[in-house]
Amino acid sequence: MAVVAVFVAFLFAVVWRPTPEAVKPVETKFALEAARSQADYPVLFPQGLPAGWTPTSARFEGSTWFLGYVTPEQQYVAVTQTDGDVAEFVKEQTLEGQPDGSRTIAGQQWQQYVAGDQRSLVRTGNGSTTVVTGTVDYDQLQAFVEKLQS
Repeated sequence: MAVVAVFVAFLFAVVWRPTPEAVKPVETKFALEAARSQADYPVLFPQGLPAGWTPTSARFEGSTWFLGYVTPEQQYVAVTQTDGDVAEFVKEQTLEGQPDGSRTIAGQQWQQYVAGDQRSLVRTGNGSTTVVTGTVDYDQLQAFVEKLQS
């Protein structure tokens, strides 16, 4: 009986995999209010996202605004802004991405970066650097950018 119990325990330990946690939505209101009252730049927030977009992170630390979402397709999209060091911020937020062209969105020039499966759109202006990044394609990032308002 002890041999069987050890064998069952061994199988349980080898085969058992915890189920991943479900996406946990966060409240964005208070972080957005804090960012807008403290930042020295216009803080961006998406308006009118399609159903199923879940905010998973919202914070304002130092002079940096961060807002992350999971899409209905379980992809990731985030917007970050700062009025700090541009080069270091872009390097960090794009995961040391490599330049990958540019595109014009609503009359503004955005630089494209790619690092593995992450793509980013970067723009400096209005007193801050904005990085919109995620595991979606550039067109989906652009659609997100088009929803950002201050």
